[in-house]
This record gives sequence, structure tokens and C-alpha cells, in this order.
Amino acid sequence: MGKKKVDEEFAVIAFFVIAIILLSLVVVFGLAFVFSLERKGDLSMAFYNSPRWSGEILDCSMPLTFDQFNRCSYDCLYCFSFFQRSLSTCDDRVKDKRIYTEKPPLSVNPERIKSMFDLAMPKCEFNDYIREGITIQWGGLSDPFDNFERKEGVGLEIMRHLHRKRYPICFSTKGTWWLEDERYRRLFHKNDFWNVKFSIINMDAKKAKLMERGCPSPEERLNAIEELTILQGKPNGPTLRLRPFIIGYSDANEEHVELIEAAGAAGARAVSTEFLCIESRTTPESRERFEAMSNIIGIDLIKFYKQNTVNPTGYLRLNWKIKEPRVRAMEAACGRVGMRFYVSDAHWKNRCANGSCCGLGEGWNYHRGQFTEALVIAKRNGTVRWRDLEENLLPCFDRIKIVPAAGLNIARGTARDRARFRDWSIADYIRYIWNSPDHPRSPYKYFYGLLSPAGKDRGGNVIYKYQPYGGDND
Repeated sequence: MGKKKVDEEFAVIAFFVIAIILLSLVVVFGLAFVFSLERKGDLSMAFYNSPRWSGEILDCSMPLTFDQFNRCSYDCLYCFSFFQRSLSTCDDRVKDKRIYTEKPPLSVNPERIKSMFDLAMPKCEFNDYIREGITIQWGGLSDPFDNFERKEGVGLEIMRHLHRKRYPICFSTKGTWWLEDERYRRLFHKNDFWNVKFSIINMDAKKAKLMERGCPSPEERLNAIEELTILQGKPNGPTLRLRPFIIGYSDANEEHVELIEAAGAAGARAVSTEFLCIESRTTPESRERFEAMSNIIGIDLIKFYKQNTVNPTGYLRLNWKIKEPRVRAMEAACGRVGMRFYVSDAHWKNRCANGSCCGLGEGWNYHRGQFTEALVIAKRNGTVRWRDLEENLLPCFDRIKIVPAAGLNIARGTARDRARFRDWSIADYIRYIWNSPDHPRSPYKYFYGLLSPAGKDRGGNVIYKYQPYGGDND
């Protein structure tokens, strides 16, 4: 009996020892697997996968865009992210049918981002961009200074790392609380390599509370412009992001002019504007938002857009003529207060002070191999050639394949598109669009005639001629 009992006890001990060893191996191999994913730049299973290439890469001066959270705590009725992401609930391939604002926020892995900017991830497609120190856009689909950041501080950890590297960043925000937090203030003090765009689209606090739910008031954001101007102590100052410009709301009682003057007095040195576009494909949740916006503005928004749009279906963009008096009024106001003026809209982008429609001045290290820069060159010289663009394209664009490139969604196109572009680089794709004037994203179609085909060079590439809208000869 005694020997049998000893054998049983030994068997139990051996079982637990083997179980512990196996469990340890699972943990070790699991951590090794996660680490390998991190080194490859793919942690999408556990974390939000950012940065990404901007969908506006063809005409964007900061095509590398970053968000530390996959959603925003602010709840603006006009939120572009909400309308785009709510459409995914209609996709049969998407299993999670909860709407955008019902899902819990997911953050990036700060350690992965820090490794990325240390150039410690050999296979990362963003390495050349980062190595060149080209300005990144922080705040593409979410707000970098929303209440998720206030609670979690994920962005703060990354900002500290990039501050030590003096890496140039352009932030886009409605947040103001961070200017009262010494941890963030310390990073922006005398900082001349970070620019902040404050989004403000009207001056009416009561209407803003309904339109931009959860956001600081317009007055608080104007005060933040002044506070940041003092804190950074630099002459070029923050940017007023008057986007999206909503006709009947932003220009009510000439508030867009008053806003520019107030921002200039507070220290802003540039204005970037873009008119609201509307996605005509709707869900019940998006229709509810359009109705709420219509009630605030006092017009039927969908009806107004369908009556004044370039295309009556799909992505509704107002025509250039209806925008003209607003653009000219904003540009004149900027001239009076000494601010640079920029138009991010496809229409009137020829009014940009230089090739960064988000408002960065000429001295910033932004990407110049894009169509907005081409438009600036054509306005100055009369024509623009492919070589003007090609010499400024990022070297990595020759190596990165367009179909799997992060954020560009070419793989979601038609089977014909996927087959055509399968082996193309980003540079190949940009050149193809340049040389296809009838393509909706070409310089001719996208800018609605501001650049018109005027022959070809010896390499067979289209030469574009500058052709301003009727009567606009300056």
C-alpha cells in the first residue's frame, strides 16, 4: 500500500510538472509570436493598426497619417469617420454590426510606434518616409486630444519619444484640455517642429453645442490658439482649420469672416478650409444625423446638395460656383489680417499659398510629389510636366506595391483593378492617374479643369496647362 501511495503521489507531481512546462512553452512561444508580429509591423490582431497612407495620397502633402485610437470620443454630427465607417455595417463580410460610436476604442501599441520611428522594423513600408523626416499628419480619422487620450495618455507616450527626435508633426484637433496639462505643455514649449490645426467652423456657441457634441466651445478653441501661440513662441503660429465649411452654418451672419479675424488676432497664421461633402449612400444612423444637421442649419441638407452638386449620386460635392463668394471672402479676410490662405477642397485649390493645403508654410518639410504642388507650379509657370512631380516623389513609392499598401484600399476595388494594379508600385499608380485625364482622380477631372491637358512630353507623359475658373486671372 505504501509503495502504491508513493507512486500515485509521484504521478500527480509529475503531471503538474509537465503541465507547468507545457504552459510555460505556450507562453514563451506566444510572446515570441507577438514580438515577431510587432517587428514586422503587424499587430492588428491586438491593437489598432496605424499609421497608414492617406486615401488622398495623390494630392496630399502629408500622406502618412496617424491616429492613436480607432475612434474619437467627440461626437460631431458631420463626422467623416462616422459616415465612412457606418457604411461597413452594410457589408455582409463584416460580422460586427454595431455602429461606429457603440464600439469600444482600440489603441495602437506605443512600443510598436516607437520602434517604427527608431527605424527598428526592417520590413516597415514607412521607413523611407520616416528617414527623410517628412511631416506626418496626426489626427486623420480621430482627434489626438480627445477624452480617450485624456484618460489613457497613449499619445503622450508617443509624443515624448518623437519630441526627443524632433520629428515634425501636424496635429488636427478640437481639444483644449491638454494646454492645461503640464505634461503636454512641456512638449510644446518653444517647439518649432510641431504645428497644430484647431478645427472651428462657426462662432455660435449654442449651435456648436448641437453640431459638435462633446467638444469645447468655439471661444475655448480660439483661446487655445492664443495660449499655444504664447507657449510655442514662434512667428508662424497655429492654423485655423475651417473644415468642413457648411453653407448656411459656417457663413451665417458672415461668421466665417469674423472667425478668421478672431483667429488671426489670437495668433493663427494660416487658414485651411474645405466644403462639406456628403455621402449619398446612407444608413438609418447617418440619415438621423443629416436630419439633425438640417434642423440646426434650417435647410434640407440632402436636397440642397443634390440641387447644387457636381454629381447627383455617390459622393456629393458642391459645384465650384456656389463656393466662389465664400472662398473669396475668406481669402480677403486672410489678406487683411496677414494670414496665409489654403483650400483643401478640390475646387479652388489654386488659391493655396503653397503646395500644402493643410496650411503648412513653404519652409516645412512636407511631401511635394503630389498634385497640389503640381497645381502651384502650373499657376506659377503656366504649365506643369510629369518630371516636375517625379523628381519630388518619395523613393519608397517606387518600391511599395499599391495593392497591399496600408490604407489605400486598392484591394477593395474591382477584380479588374486588382489584376491591373497587382504588380504596380505607388509611383506607377500616380503616373497612371497623371496620364489618364479622363480618370476621375486625374489632375484634370479632380480639379475640375484647373489643369487641362495640353499635349505630351517626349516620354509620352501628359503636360497640363493652368486654366483658372471663369474670370479668375490672378
